[in-house]
Amino acid sequence: HPFGWDSFGLPAEQYALKTGNNPRSFTYQNINNFKKQIKMLGKGVDWDKELSTSHPSFYGWTQWMFKKFYENKIAVLQDVEVNFCEKLGTVLANEEIISTEKGLFSERGNYPVVKKKMKQWVLKITSFLDRLLQDLELLDWPSQLKNIQSNWIGKKKGFIFYFSVLSENNDILEIFTTKPMTIFGVSALVLSPEHSLVFKLTKKEHIDDVNLYLAETKNKTELNRQINKQKTAVFTGSYAIHPFTKKQIPIWISDYVLPYYGTGGVMSVPFCDERDFDFAKKYNLEILSIVECKTTDSCFRNLEKCYPISDKDILANSSFLNGLNVEEANNKIIEISTKDKLGRIHFTYQMRDWIFSRQR
Repeated sequence: HPFGWDSFGLPAEQYALKTGNNPRSFTYQNINNFKKQIKMLGKGVDWDKELSTSHPSFYGWTQWMFKKFYENKIAVLQDVEVNFCEKLGTVLANEEIISTEKGLFSERGNYPVVKKKMKQWVLKITSFLDRLLQDLELLDWPSQLKNIQSNWIGKKKGFIFYFSVLSENNDILEIFTTKPMTIFGVSALVLSPEHSLVFKLTKKEHIDDVNLYLAETKNKTELNRQINKQKTAVFTGSYAIHPFTKKQIPIWISDYVLPYYGTGGVMSVPFCDERDFDFAKKYNLEILSIVECKTTDSCFRNLEKCYPISDKDILANSSFLNGLNVEEANNKIIEISTKDKLGRIHFTYQMRDWIFSRQR
């Protein structure tokens, strides 16, 4: 078998800074020591096919590749929010930081980490997502493995509704959903803390609460935000107009909404979504039933948990969607909203452009 040494990184860098030793000398000393031990174990390694990521014969090619990416506008500079460690002087990947009650800290050295926007080199992987999905069919791989890859790319078809904000500027909020037929069950619009309109929409009397909430969010990793069962949020003081009922819909900010999902803003439909249901219960928001009751008229009152809508359910309390099944209702709301310029079809992907960690 060939053998490779992953010999670039923070451990060597920090050891060099701490001891004053040349990283080249102690890195290759360590490699020779490990190599000696592997030979003593009698492992079947072809040492004619050995490589090291810290050797010019290897990283010379990675530099050549990056140059080609740059020339073809695949490697570009963007302002992105990253995990920055002042003490280490570098950007860290999510898996290199630890989230605690006191904030974020680097796994190596236990130094404070802050989230901040910086200019970073990224690879425009998102330009190739559809091609990546299509070419999975060309691979002679097990279907289970192909499904894992497909889910990693995470392509979803949805719809963006346009909500007019009650403000002097007549701002428009673009809100993404994968279930457009639930539009009549909306009780709130929820924005990610990173949404570009957060400060513009926040009323003066709510600005202190919002600033405090944003500061608290910066002490959470993305994973913490996704798995945390305790939903937290803050009200902006602003309202948007429902595109059909014309009701005023409150606009909230919550860290369970991630900035890269859809538009960074979602509809809270507590009747049929567990996350939204918990959110509505905690903040005393209205829970609107939107399907026909199969037993009695009171069956959806005082709900203790959300109702998972199935394809067999029939819409109710949903204006012109009443009496339609889920597929029919989705098709009709998309058709009418598109025709009346109240929204548009939108595809979103879980995979994002690749940000290199440990950039300065």
